[in-house]
Amino acid sequence: MKSGGTRTQGGPLRPEEAHSGPLWIIGYGNPQRRDDGLGPYVINLLEERLEGRPGIETLALHQLVPELVEDLKNAGRVLLIDAALEATPPGWRWRNVEPELISWPSLSHGVSPGVLLGLLQSFYEKNPETWLISIQGEDFDFGEGLSPEAEERACKVVEEIVKFVSDNYAP
Repeated sequence: MKSGGTRTQGGPLRPEEAHSGPLWIIGYGNPQRRDDGLGPYVINLLEERLEGRPGIETLALHQLVPELVEDLKNAGRVLLIDAALEATPPGWRWRNVEPELISWPSLSHGVSPGVLLGLLQSFYEKNPETWLISIQGEDFDFGEGLSPEAEERACKVVEEIVKFVSDNYAP
């Protein structure tokens, strides 16, 4: 992704899978912890901007859960959006996610992006191109609403995603 955020590739693109199913855009986090709600906030903005666009599925969640593999089994690409605690100059980054199962949390309902893909690969032999978009947050205290800095970054990420969709998916 060439723009304000940084994009780190963790593996080769898989063009044979890139458009074989819908694009899923999933934002996750806790809106009652201020900037931790960046993922769902971005999804709300994207739903307004991408309304009626065929082949695009959006979902806002508190956390990634194993049950998502059922929804994602036919996905062509997946974008995951989450808040980042650490600095991500210039405020967000795209990182390719690869499947993993070695860090399975034994008694947890939530899973990491890599474990989610590992489950998808194990159950359905699917491995859609997946990107984690991490947006730097500033305030993770209890409360609602984003910090001004996080809200500004979220709006820039929305523009990047809308451009990504426009460049890769026909209206």
